[in-house]
Amino acid sequence: MSLFTLELNKYHTLVSTIFVIYNTFLILATDASIMSLKSIGTVSNYADEESLKILALWKESISAIELSQPASISSLFYDEYSHYIIVHDPLEIEFPKKRDEWNKRFTKNAGVSVVEFIRSEGNIVYVKGLFALNGSMVYGIVPYTAFDSKDARFPAAEMETVRNAVMVEVLPQIKGKTIVDIGCGIGSITIDMARQNPDSEVYGIEITDGLTKQCEMNSEQFESTNVKFKTGNIYDLPFEDNSVDTATCFFMLHHLDDIPRALSEVKRVLREGGEIKAVDPIGHHHGPDMAVSEWQKLFEDAGFSVNVMIISGAIVSSAILLGK
Repeated sequence: MSLFTLELNKYHTLVSTIFVIYNTFLILATDASIMSLKSIGTVSNYADEESLKILALWKESISAIELSQPASISSLFYDEYSHYIIVHDPLEIEFPKKRDEWNKRFTKNAGVSVVEFIRSEGNIVYVKGLFALNGSMVYGIVPYTAFDSKDARFPAAEMETVRNAVMVEVLPQIKGKTIVDIGCGIGSITIDMARQNPDSEVYGIEITDGLTKQCEMNSEQFESTNVKFKTGNIYDLPFEDNSVDTATCFFMLHHLDDIPRALSEVKRVLREGGEIKAVDPIGHHHGPDMAVSEWQKLFEDAGFSVNVMIISGAIVSSAILLGK
């Protein structure tokens, strides 16, 4: 099962404990700032305030925690436990009202993340799912245990549900000798594509060096050897003409100001007969809310033969380049 498919189930299972630990530390912080607590480690990743505005990306991202005392690893992490609750510096970000749950979790007196232990090396621990800026202090680490409630009540993560459901259908369809994932975020889907296509060259493209470096950090920890990441954008892709078999654009075309220009650039790098696979949400809060027929016309006008369908609340476009 893929990293992407597993993550939502893990998140729903683990989320209730966050509130218990979070409330405990808020009580402590009523009398004294969390900064007065003793730090036990420092976070190292490529997260900055700009990239963390899309907080959901970081659920599947790797961070390193350098512990102050090497001996701390054996006293904080145990073979019997896979997940841990980490208390860290809060984010100095104010999320919009529709994301107020993120404000409650990460921007008050403390930040609290439920993470998956990946591995340790010396006094450095690698974990997945830490929502903290590079350089943040860590104040507490405790295991997630059988005592924690599995029956918590919380608002549904609607977009996460859509993303998981549609990607289960779409990812197995991605094939090709050279595959380019445009707008790859922190690279989790790109890494999944590389795993399911071990003989392919897979590339992920993101617009900032920070995100690209985070993708590289993630792929290194997951030992993905046939995937590379480049900084670039969909209007000026860092590939030669006719050099790509398959391009993917997952939940990103609707963000663009000029979709026809983007499709023209994808057409340039695709080989004749190459495919672009795009997924976009229906009725999302930003970007154009286009019907199936409108998406179909966009691809056809760009020179593609396209099949557009609705899967699990998303528009899925499968377009083949007819010729140059």
